[in-house]
Amino acid sequence: MSYPQGPPDPSRPQDTPRGFPTYGRPPEPVNPPSPPPQAPGWQAPGQQPAPYGQPYPPPAPYGQQYPPPTPHGQQHPPPYGYGYGYGYPGAGMVKTNSLAIAALVCGLGGLVIGLSAPVGVGLGIAALVQIKRRGESGKGMAIGGIVVGGLITAFGVGLLALALIIGFSEADSADGPSTRVDSLAVGECFNEGWGMDEVHRRSCSEEHDGEIVANVTLPAGPYPGDGEVDDLSRARCDAEFGKYVGTPRSQSELESDYWYPEEDDWDSGDRLVVCAAYGPDYDLLTRTVKDSKR
Repeated sequence: MSYPQGPPDPSRPQDTPRGFPTYGRPPEPVNPPSPPPQAPGWQAPGQQPAPYGQPYPPPAPYGQQYPPPTPHGQQHPPPYGYGYGYGYPGAGMVKTNSLAIAALVCGLGGLVIGLSAPVGVGLGIAALVQIKRRGESGKGMAIGGIVVGGLITAFGVGLLALALIIGFSEADSADGPSTRVDSLAVGECFNEGWGMDEVHRRSCSEEHDGEIVANVTLPAGPYPGDGEVDDLSRARCDAEFGKYVGTPRSQSELESDYWYPEEDDWDSGDRLVVCAAYGPDYDLLTRTVKDSKR
């Protein structure tokens, strides 16, 4: 059922107007101010919007950061990618070549272990090749390994050569002055010298390397060649060996050897062949082999 709505009756409570609580809400303004329009344009990271009515600064040139204006006494915020947590780890770092490190270690190690010095030289050369091809760092260490290793190697070789020279000199001085083998007479004993045709005279009653058993002259004529001269010298010396020792060369326990002229000496008129006897297996002799029938 419905009733027609009439004018409000002040005597009726339901027709009395009532207010509702706002629960602390501020009254809404009748005409709220509209926000200022945003100015278009470029804005750097961290830059505060320009106050209303002021122009923005012009854009920064390409590739450069535009520092935003800050109040006096304050610092600009760090650019993007700067500081911890930004950028790529290891960016800009160049790898050091491992062979260059090994070359320097081996080169310096030659001061303690001499054999590592030439190894350092080889590793240094290989490292320079890899550095050039791969674009790695460590060129200074590779060169250092080459220089240090090369100096130590050269020093070691020099010491070895000096020791050999001193050793040969002492041996020569112990045996006396050297002479050419073709200056010895048949029956003289000797120790071999440093050169191929150099010997030291020794007494046959002392330890010695060999003994001259014959001096043979080959027939005159054009040089027959190395092989022919060698065969003629061996045949003549074997025959003389049997006469001197008292036993054919093929049945003797002793060794036989000889010196024959080379082509230059042959062309100069030298035809002399020097025949010698040595101990079994070229061991030292302690007495003469003449008529020993050994």
